[in-house]
This record gives sequence, C-alpha cells and structure tokens, in this order.
Amino acid sequence: MKREEVFASLAKRGDTFVKKANEDYIRVMTSNVLFSHAENSANFELSFQERTDILAGMYLYYQPDFIGLQEVTDEMQKAFEERFSDVYAFVYSPTGEKIKRGEWVAHRNYTPLVYNKTKFDLIAHRFHVFHEQSCWSYQWAMYADKQDPAKQYIHMNLHYFYKCNEEQLPGIREVHEELVHLRRHFPRVPIFVTGDYNCHREHPNFMVMIEGLNMETGSWLAEDIEPGGTAYWCHLIGSMELQNYPSAIDHITVTTDLCRVKLHRVLHDELLCKSSDHCSRFIDVEIKKKED
Repeated sequence: MKREEVFASLAKRGDTFVKKANEDYIRVMTSNVLFSHAENSANFELSFQERTDILAGMYLYYQPDFIGLQEVTDEMQKAFEERFSDVYAFVYSPTGEKIKRGEWVAHRNYTPLVYNKTKFDLIAHRFHVFHEQSCWSYQWAMYADKQDPAKQYIHMNLHYFYKCNEEQLPGIREVHEELVHLRRHFPRVPIFVTGDYNCHREHPNFMVMIEGLNMETGSWLAEDIEPGGTAYWCHLIGSMELQNYPSAIDHITVTTDLCRVKLHRVLHDELLCKSSDHCSRFIDVEIKKKED
C-alpha cells in the first residue's frame, strides 16, 4: 500500500486527536509489530510488505515524537527505514546478532527506539539484554529538542519475558535499578517507558518496576481516555474484539512529578488489526513547569 492509501484509510476514522491539542505536548507511542518469522505470522491475511506499509504509514499519520517498537527483525527494521527515514531514525542497537534458544532463533533486540529526527537530537543511549534471557531487553536514549536544547527527554523501551511470573522478575529488577539511576542523575528530565510488559498494571511484578520512582502507566493517568482504553487487543490477528483481560500488557509509563498525561488512545481499526497482533497505543504528555 502507498503511504497516501494508508492515510486515506485512517482518515475515515474521523479521529479528533490525530493532531496534538497543543504543539508543546510530547506524543509517545508503543507498538509491538510481531516477530515476523514466528509461526503465527502465517495466519496473517496481509503480506510482510503490506504490513510494513501499514505500520510505517500509521506512525507517519499520527506523528509520535518517540516510538518504542517490540519484536522487530533486521528485515522489518530495514523496511521501516525505507518507508519513514524522511522523518524518523532508529537508535543504533545490535539487531544482527542471533542466539539459539531451544528450537528457535532469537534476535537480540526486541526493543528498538525510534525518534523524530527533524525535532530531536540524540544525546546518549544504552542497550541492555536481561541476564540469561537473550532476546528480552531494554534500551533507553536521551534526546534534546533541536529548537531548545534545554528541553531534554529520556525514552526507555522494553520487552519483558512472555509469562507474568517469577521468570520476569530478574528483568524487571534490572529495569528498576536502571530507572533509579536515571532518576537520580537526571531528576528534572521526563522519562517515558514504552513496551510489551507482558503483565497488567495491578500485578505485583509491575509494582516492582515503579516502586519509589514517582512513575505510573499513562493509561491510568490520562485526562482523556476512550471507553475500554485500559484493555488491550493481543494475539488475535485481524480481530477487533476486546479481549477479556483485566488491563493492558502494552504500557507507556511516565514520571508523574514531571508529566501530565492529557490523552491516551488505543489504535484498533480494521486495517491496523490486520498488520499486527498487538494494537499500538499512544499518549500525549504535557511537561510540567518547575512551579507546578
């Protein structure tokens, strides 16, 4: 599909939130694109080329400032770069290295970062694989606004182990430790943590990650959230049915002392639901002033 065709399809939704209510807001999106060589990819109605066309078109249509992607292969990263490099850039990460795990091959980076290169400069970044969990990882980057370098932001993106149990906890504790470090060294820099957490907000594992950090998932904070907006659509390729889970596993967590979440949306129209088995979601964030 051409970019214009994707735009035209999305425009039929008649969304009033395509453009941010205030240009000073920061839009952050999380998007699991599905590991394109997984067995259940065979159930996709659309080809790989069409899926990447749709997903790249979605990012360009909604224009997030920062995007956290999960389950991206080298092939898909290259396809995205071909489709949106006029606006977006990937933060470098070692996607090429593969590790044998049992009977399948895992790519090391499930968690690439994407940023609007026309608006922000990359200052620093770090990629980390969870101990003994090869493909589960986090990556963070710090950016400065091109027009006002004093405005800085940290975006972390992660993918936890696929079962919400004890096996998740080592990775969650590593993320918590890194967030403690970032909060201590950059106390006035807003932090956004996108990702496929594979656990919901009320699970004890989630609470381990945010303990003592003044952080919370944006879906709980938003002033404007659609009905059912804390739920998620996942692992039902092409389905627009709301699944019976208590809440989302895809999250965008923010620093509550520095951020005010104005809007939260889950994107689940028919075309988008054919492009992945997770629905992308985004938040619009107002950065609090010091006097706030």
